[in-house]
This record gives sequence, structure tokens and C-alpha cells, in this order.
Amino acid sequence: MSRPFPARVASVRFTTDGAMDGAAGAARAAAILLAASPRVAAAGAGLCRADARGWERRGGEAALARALRASASSAGLAVTGVGIADVPVAADAAALLAAERGGGPVIVPPGSAARFLAPFPLAALPLPAHLRETLRALGLRHAGELAARPREELEARFGPDGLRAHRLARGEDDRPFRALCPDAPPAAELDLDPPADSLEPLLFVLRHLLARVCADLADLGRGAVRLDLEMALEDGTRRTAALVPARPTRRDGLLHDLGRAALERAGDGTGRLAAPVAGLAVRVVGVAALEARQGDLFRAEWRDPMAAAGVLSRIRARLGEEAVVWPAPRSDPRPESRNAWRPVEMGSGAWPEVAPPPSAAEDAGAREVPGALHLLPEPEPVRVRTEAGRPRELWDGSGCREVAAVEGPERLSGDWWKDPWRREYFRLCTTGGELLWAFREVRRDGALRWWLHGWWD
Repeated sequence: MSRPFPARVASVRFTTDGAMDGAAGAARAAAILLAASPRVAAAGAGLCRADARGWERRGGEAALARALRASASSAGLAVTGVGIADVPVAADAAALLAAERGGGPVIVPPGSAARFLAPFPLAALPLPAHLRETLRALGLRHAGELAARPREELEARFGPDGLRAHRLARGEDDRPFRALCPDAPPAAELDLDPPADSLEPLLFVLRHLLARVCADLADLGRGAVRLDLEMALEDGTRRTAALVPARPTRRDGLLHDLGRAALERAGDGTGRLAAPVAGLAVRVVGVAALEARQGDLFRAEWRDPMAAAGVLSRIRARLGEEAVVWPAPRSDPRPESRNAWRPVEMGSGAWPEVAPPPSAAEDAGAREVPGALHLLPEPEPVRVRTEAGRPRELWDGSGCREVAAVEGPERLSGDWWKDPWRREYFRLCTTGGELLWAFREVRRDGALRWWLHGWWD
């Protein structure tokens, strides 16, 4: 449940007492701040961090700082300072500065983390105590002085710790963001003013909503089994369409394609909607673990199994629920009735394995195997001339074919209790090199009838 930090981070410093001491107290404080931000992480004693994205339309980052303070105050948590920056090390330092000033939040402009950190003492950087003391002994007192030293020198002298210290001093912080998981499943919504009456603005909004939802799924370490796409119409009514991928996923591109198909069904085929849409929401209904399969380092032709599932999901979204089917075995001995087509249950995860391409040796061996039998959709009646009960000539719509070799018969029968049937199957090789599969049906009155049932390629 960890990933790199978002583009903007808010750090919240608060006073600790008996209830908020230690890691458990920080986790309780982070849970309190979930009321203001959907992604909050406990960063240690007296410090939490929150995702600061998405406040451009809600009053800006200053409004986020007020919301964090308000949610903390409502739960009796005393916030001392709030800082917002591009990276956590700068946001933490900004929150420390805000606490020292005792005023409002300190917001570091985008792209200026290194310049902001330069005058701070080394104590503002999360460095090991022994490294901090060694750097002070070398005459380095501030982050800017550390950032000005050659990176290679610090790495050669102090190893990975020196390289990490140099990166932090320059405002380069790639620590993971381990967010608490809110109880509610991921969701995102946006009101449209004025309402949209065409498809294009809805697709633009949908892409951003799905990006937020997929980021939340990444925090959870899960994929979406199903999402609901809800449209709030201008007349006050709502319409909901289900987005059901073939396998659990958090690929926003695939989900956007499924959403596009759902929105197109709500239009008239020209990009115009049946009614103006005043709001769009995406809500995850079910989540599941992702079905990950590692690729083969020494096999360049390995294929991603999600690629086929994504294609089938798109086909189903555009052509309807019954567009994707697969064969299911039936307890019927007749070859044409042994399988039935049934709709695929999207999102169930019960998908056949995607076999890797055969190796050169396997492919060479496969060429030695006889071709596969192709059944006709339904047996076709033919006329057959026999000698001693074995086929010698066959007539169908394409003319007469002479039989050069015969194997059989193979007898099948069944349904004696309701509609009995008996068949004798023969494999026929014609003088033209065709391999046919035909059967002789013995009727109730004793009459014989011949049928062509398939061929080998």
C-alpha cells in the first residue's frame, strides 16, 4: 500500500500527549485528518502528511490547510503548524517553520523546494545522527551548503547515506507514501457548470476522475472488479452505467475505454447527449487483488495476460453483454451438442490461462501433428454410394467425390428413453486428398441416411 508521494504534499505537525504518543498515536491522528484529505499517512510522532492535490477548484492549498486544522480541532487534536510543498522533506520543514511562527500555513511554491530548504539547519533533514554530526564537523551547517557539495564526493565518503543526504538537501525526496485506507471504496466526482450536452467534455472529465480513482486503488494495492459511472442530469434525475473489466484492474486507460462506450450509449451517435449532464461521478463497487504474472526475462515474446482481457472488456462494453462468450461442456454424446456458448462473467477472475507462444522446438513438433477436426454448424445431408457397407462415392452440393480410403465405423447412440438415435461415423479420404468425417444414421423404420459432419484441415 505504498507508492511515491503525490505532486503536492501537506505536512501537519501537532502536539503529542499520552493519547497521541508513538506510532499508534500518529496513526490515530492520521485517521482524524482523513476527513479533510482522502490520502493521509502517519509520518512519526507528532507528524502526519496528506495528499494536497485537487484543491485548485476548492479554494486552493490555503483552504486545504484550514480544512486539516478544522478536522483536527473537531477531534481535539492540537495542530501547531501546516506546511505544503512538492516533496515531504520541504513540507515537513514548512510545517516546522509554521509552528515556530505560530501563524498560518507555510506554502512553498511549486518547483522551489531546494531554494526553500537552503537556509534550514541540517536538523531539518531526516538524517542519521552520526552523519549529521560528521557533516557539522566538516563545517556544513545548512541544507544549502550540503546541496552545494559534489554528489560524487558525498557518495564516495559516506556511501548511500551521503547520497541520500545530498538528495534531501536538494529537495529530492522519493520516500514511499504509506496512506491509511479509508473505509469507503475509492470514488471521485465533479459538478459541471454549465452542464455538458456533448460527449467531448464528459470524456475529458472522466479521464481525470479515473486517474484519481486508480491512484486510490494503487494506495490500496487492489484492482477494481466493478465501477459505477453515474451521470447527474440537468433535470435532477440520475443514470448509472456499470464498468466491468474482464479482470481486476487499475489501468485508467482501459477503464476510460469502458466509460467511453457507456457514455456513447447515452448519446445519439453524433456526440450529442440525450440530456445535459450536470455532474459526473465514478465509484468503485468492488475490489480484488490484482492477478500478477511475472514475465520471462529470457523470452522476449512473453505477452501480458491482461492484454486479451482488456480487449474482451472493450468488445463487451461496445457490443453488449452477450458479445463475449466461451464454450461450456454439456452432457450430450452427439458431437454437435457437446458444447454450448455461455456469456463470460466479467470480473470473476475465472479466465483461462494465456498460453505463451511455442518455442522453436515445440513449433517444429506441432507441424508433425495431424490437422484439427472442423465441425459443421449442423450436419449436412449427402448421398453416398457404398460397397459392402463402406462408402465409395459421396455427392453433395459441390458434386461427386470418389473415396480412396475409409476408416470406421465408430458407433454412437443415445436418448433411448425419449428420442433414440444411432450413428456410424466414417473417416473418408477422397481421391482429391480431402479428409472428411461423415456418418450413417439408422432411422427407426430401418432406413439409412448419410450426413457430412466435418473435415480435417
